[in-house]
Parts: sequence; structure tokens; C-alpha cells
Amino acid sequence: MKIQNIPWITHTHTDCYDVCKIYEGEMPHLLWGNTFWDNHFYLVNSEQMSKKHKYKLTGKCFYYDAEISYPLRILNILSNIDSEYIVLDHEDMFLYKKANIDKINSSLEFVINKELDSIRFIKNINAKYTPIAENCSVEKISSKSEWIFSIQPSIWRKEALINILKRNLNVNIWDLEYKSQKVVRELGIKIGVLSGESKKRGIYHCDSEYYPYIATALFKGKWSISEYEKELKLLFNKYQIDPLIRGGI
Repeated sequence: MKIQNIPWITHTHTDCYDVCKIYEGEMPHLLWGNTFWDNHFYLVNSEQMSKKHKYKLTGKCFYYDAEISYPLRILNILSNIDSEYIVLDHEDMFLYKKANIDKINSSLEFVINKELDSIRFIKNINAKYTPIAENCSVEKISSKSEWIFSIQPSIWRKEALINILKRNLNVNIWDLEYKSQKVVRELGIKIGVLSGESKKRGIYHCDSEYYPYIATALFKGKWSISEYEKELKLLFNKYQIDPLIRGGI
């Protein structure tokens, strides 16, 4: 099993179509080429279905009603995907450098062998980490950590993610993260990180050596220029995006 063969789900909204332009251009280029779209699914609001000429997206789309809660949106698509494993991200969590596919595929073995339920591609600073094996790049997050569960690019055992989401069905994404810290401890969910050598970026997280992505490009609808000025300016020029339309923080 390789990451190239696992369904990859990207949550998005038509309000973020400018961000999708960057995601569509950078992700296949910095992963494994246009076959990235073969197993990719956009989870997008139903408005896109009637306005495909305006909101063009590559590959397969799965639709949600904007009134449905975030956990229910994810649960709905997971119930329609026939795979034990999935990757979950958002459109504003795109790569800005090449990902290390060999390292990612090696880390996937820990999920397949049930040593971990998930592998996230970034470290948060308010967690404790221990190496899962000698000479291994994957670290396990201690259950005693302040913050364990995050909605960031991650490989998931589908069943584990479903069990977490079912515990808080009618919350927004921020409350889901907060409430799920207790849930993952109660359920004994084992979450690891594949980050490598990294320096702190912003207040709560570090850059990722093996999956260098922007975390995240948007904050409350505005560009995260204060944290990713250099990376975003290059992408604004490349994709002819005017950052003043959204504004930045």
C-alpha cells in the first residue's frame, strides 16, 4: 500500500475558489504528478454543482449542503469511500515545496500495521513526542499532551476518524478540534507525526521537513501573510491573485 493509492479528500467551499487555484496547481506538481487526481475527491458545497463553469475543479467532487455540520460532511463522504485508509486536508493547506514521498510511504506502514491510527504531517508545540521506533522519523504524540487531535493534512485509518467524528456531530471545525482532545484519550486513538527537522512557525506549530505546506493559507477568510509572506507572495504572482481582495493578517 502506498500513499498514491489511498483516497485523498480535500474539504473546500466555493468561497475559497481563489485558494483552490493554488491547490490545483501546486499539489500534483509537488507530489506525484497529474495521477494525483485519480484518487482525489473534493468535498465541496453544492453550489459548485450548478456553477461548474465558474468553479472548475479537477477530478471527482462529493457535495454537501452548507447547512450540514463539519463532522457530518466528513462522515458522509467517508461512508461512500471503500478504503480502510484516507488522507484528509483542506484547500488552504497546500504544499510549497516537494513532499518526501518515500518518507511518507514508509510512515504509512505504522498505520497499516495498526501501531498508529493516524499520521499528521506537522508538529504542534503544545504536545509531547516520542520516537515510535529506533532510527525512525515518525513520532508518537503522548496521550498526556495538551493538544493531540488537529484538522491538518493527515493519513487516517478511516474507522478511527469515524469514531472520533461520531462523538461530536453538531459542532464547527474549531469546537471539533477542542472537544476531540478528550475523545481521542477516551478512545485510545494513537496519533503520530511525520515532520522531521523543523523550526517554529507562528504561535502553535512548526514547519514540516517532509511535507512542507502552508498551515494554513487562510485565517478567518484572510490570507496568513504574517506567517507565510515569502511563500504566499510567490504564489500570488504565479496565479495572478490579488491579495487585497481578501485582505491579509
